Amino acid sequence: MTTPLLSTTHPADLSFELLGEVRGWRDGVELPLGAPRQRALLAVLLLRAGSPVGRDHLIDGIWGDTAVLDGANLVQAYVSKLRKLFEPDRAPRTASGVLTRIGASYRLSIGPHQCDLGRFEQTVADARALRAAGQPEAAERTLAAALASWPGPALTGVTGPLLDVERARLAELRLAVVEEHAELALELGGHARLVPHLFVLTAEHPYRERLWALLMVALYRGSRQADALAAYQRARHTLMDNLGLMPGPELRRIEEAILAGRPDPLARPVPVESVGSVAPLGGPESSADGGYGGELPSAPFGGRPYLTLVGSTSAAVPVPRAAAVRSPWDDGTARLAR
Repeated sequence: MTTPLLSTTHPADLSFELLGEVRGWRDGVELPLGAPRQRALLAVLLLRAGSPVGRDHLIDGIWGDTAVLDGANLVQAYVSKLRKLFEPDRAPRTASGVLTRIGASYRLSIGPHQCDLGRFEQTVADARALRAAGQPEAAERTLAAALASWPGPALTGVTGPLLDVERARLAELRLAVVEEHAELALELGGHARLVPHLFVLTAEHPYRERLWALLMVALYRGSRQADALAAYQRARHTLMDNLGLMPGPELRRIEEAILAGRPDPLARPVPVESVGSVAPLGGPESSADGGYGGELPSAPFGGRPYLTLVGSTSAAVPVPRAAAVRSPWDDGTARLAR
């Protein structure tokens, strides 16, 4: 079912999905979207919803270098069939209010909330606003809800050069949110629940150093120092043997913190300077990659240092009320990014 619209310019009875199979509904009834090429055309229009998409761009994006006879007529035929699905009561030869033609381009006029990708992106933005506002628990629940709304590999069942690129982009988008959610869960003390999932994620994405960092910290906080160091060695061998690269500064700093027995390997407190001492030139150590380099200020309560978490993003938007959502790290049935 679709969310009520704030504007009458978008049809309230249409809803679409891209984060899995390409599907559509009208008045809660699923639409027969036709052949794979027709679904592919709809997917391209949904990814560019609200903006004109050139006919030649549609042809190249769907067929690529494949020889196709009269691609322009095929596009027009697919558009005509989609219009009938979206507006079955529209009078003949009247302009469509959903899928319009602008010169040699077509535009699908729907609101972001009418597609699951738009809803996902908004929910992630809400979670980041909550995190920036100092509400990590609500942010973690909101990210959990966003990930729960993503049923499987995006754009399943449709192919084409443009869609293959978009499929890779969306997979990267989801994995980045999985990492961000894991960081929040780790910050909130969920290291025991995270460890099994992070073992799977590092096996599936062995070159994602952030996942290795999260696994090392989760193991260390669970009093598994040896396993944390062993995870570092696995990451090091994977990077060296396959790519000829040494682990980055973040992983090396975490390994050093674990070897030194620091309470929190993700942060280091500011050294207390004696009265009358002169601060060193250049200020605190900085990191070129924006990671955990430099001394971080101590927290004002309880002496616990602040954490600098990878992927932290502030958003200057109103903070929403988050519904209680069960975290996908709570049990072994969680869907993992693949």
